[in-house]
Amino acid sequence: MRITDCLRLGFAGVKAHKKRAFTVVIIVGLLFSVVTAGVFVLQGLENVALAEMLAPTDGKVLVISSVDTKVCGEDCDIATEVAEIKKNIAQYNGEIVEAEVSQTTDGMFYKLKEDMFVSANCEGDSEIIDVTEVVVPLEVAAKLAGIEMLERDAKVTEQLDTIKEVREKTFGKVVENEAGEKYYIAEILPSGVHASNLSFMNIGQNANPLDLILGQINTGISQNFIISSAEVKPIEDSTGEERYSGFVAMEDMDVEEMGIVFARFENVAAAYDYYRDKVNYCSETDRIFNMCGKDYKYQVVSAVSNPLTTYENLQNVWLVFKIVAAVLAVIALIIALSTYARLIGKDMKIISLYHALGATKGQIRMVYIVYLLMLSLMAVGFAIIIGLALAAILSAVNMESMKQVWSLAFGTQAKEIWLIGWNNLIWWLAGVILLTAIVAVVLGNGNFTSKELAKKMK
Repeated sequence: MRITDCLRLGFAGVKAHKKRAFTVVIIVGLLFSVVTAGVFVLQGLENVALAEMLAPTDGKVLVISSVDTKVCGEDCDIATEVAEIKKNIAQYNGEIVEAEVSQTTDGMFYKLKEDMFVSANCEGDSEIIDVTEVVVPLEVAAKLAGIEMLERDAKVTEQLDTIKEVREKTFGKVVENEAGEKYYIAEILPSGVHASNLSFMNIGQNANPLDLILGQINTGISQNFIISSAEVKPIEDSTGEERYSGFVAMEDMDVEEMGIVFARFENVAAAYDYYRDKVNYCSETDRIFNMCGKDYKYQVVSAVSNPLTTYENLQNVWLVFKIVAAVLAVIALIIALSTYARLIGKDMKIISLYHALGATKGQIRMVYIVYLLMLSLMAVGFAIIIGLALAAILSAVNMESMKQVWSLAFGTQAKEIWLIGWNNLIWWLAGVILLTAIVAVVLGNGNFTSKELAKKMK
């Protein structure tokens, strides 16, 4: 019997038992669709949250490593410790980014020696000569433009209106501070504005199950960066007093003298491996209680938003989800296995006919493997379609709420947020469903022998 014959007979089995076959597909598919929907939603949330945080740096992760002076002590050799930090960064394939820090009347700004940011501006002022170009969080942009931000206890609608106003008046535009210094806001970085995480409780919605995940996504705090400094020139204002155009720094310092090193990593996973190194890692709880590990010496944080902590928190969520998914999958597999076994048990007359036509036990077994694999493939397809549908419905139902939360938490422009992401865990689930078909045939091996068949036919 050729493989084409097995395929033909397997398809004939599906066609002959149409009602029974599709009932099996629906039952098995629905059981697994719950898990696939969870995978789509969780991966979708991780994708959109990290994409928001990493958009300004085109997916790269900019981290700040600093010597923890509490551990290093008063006699700390900063130069030696900085050299050790650089060596450790290189071991994790990170790239050192040279930087300076400028202390100004508007706060502290970092100057990177390399171009790290992707300007999102498409409609900004075309002439920015003699204007300092900066990349800053929304609250700093508001401060530079002289716009007052609301407190976190203000009404959500008022907070959203303020965020919109600040973006419209600053993003891609030249603003002037109280001292008359002009800044071009090249980009607004995602940073905690009115919320420290993406929980729906930030907009007054309680008991939303998505908060189990959204509450783990920390928005963090972005630093201030100078892309280019304008030429400083003395000018006279309308009163005849002399002032300066351009950017006037009170003090410039090399960050390494302060025990700080900037580094760039290709993606979150690479940066996270560096972050979790024993000399860098100490959880917030351990730091509060002064219980960091004996090897801990350096503090590592994200320079833009908080992808490192978010990635770590979501890894913990994934661990819990995989345990729950494994339990659900085992229950679904037991039901699928028993269902497949009953299908074989009800086909005694057809199996007897195969024997009468001269088919061997191995050939009959192969026909049923193909038959059940077809059912499993249809169940996989059905589970993925239903999972996608459930994830899409969940996204649509919570779309407006998520837009508000994203704006409050990141200071970003409202946009559609779809909670649909692909994770290879789905392939594993599909493989397990297909394997169930083979296991069912192996366990029901006795049904394919002529001797056993004769007993059951009496």
